[in-house]
Amino acid sequence: MASFSAEIIGRDVHDVEGAKLGEVADLRLAKATGLLTHLLVRHVPSVDPSKLPWPVEDGVVMVPIDMVERFATVVHLRR
Repeated sequence: MASFSAEIIGRDVHDVEGAKLGEVADLRLAKATGLLTHLLVRHVPSVDPSKLPWPVEDGVVMVPIDMVERFATVVHLRR
């Protein structure tokens, strides 16, 4: 997992329309299973966090992993 997280942290995150939401700040794993549950994304200043469908805490958006379409040079979301 360490190599995967090192490759993902810092990547830009884009919504389905290609707009930048932010950058991956960290990953959240389920304690019981070790499975990836959320991307923690530090949103860009132009994003109004109150309009996002996910919880936001201290500028970090908790994006559920099932919202990720694919990992590439940027992370692409389904919405």
